[in-house]
Amino acid sequence: MKMRPLGIAKEIIEAAGMQMKYTYDDLVFVEHSPILVQFDDKNNKNLKVYFNVACEAKAPEKIEKSLNNAAAEREFTITNTGEFEMGQKEGAEEIEIKMLPF
Repeated sequence: MKMRPLGIAKEIIEAAGMQMKYTYDDLVFVEHSPILVQFDDKNNKNLKVYFNVACEAKAPEKIEKSLNNAAAEREFTITNTGEFEMGQKEGAEEIEIKMLPF
């Protein structure tokens, strides 16, 4: 299993004014789901960020700026990788996530 910089990711998310909710494999879920963070296994000093398609129009720009500032202070980078949709799987108590890369 690859070691991922979970502590740094949490610091960056919190410095940007959000709270980490939980992690699953290479994904970090943020409270209220404005973003989804994915660890970059090719560059451990980078975090990939997907924005929720349900975000208000100006929210991604503001969030991305906050994340970039917090990441730079920790010698990390943020890559805006696209958007995501999240919903409940039909007929199951599971969540389905659809990544919509640029």
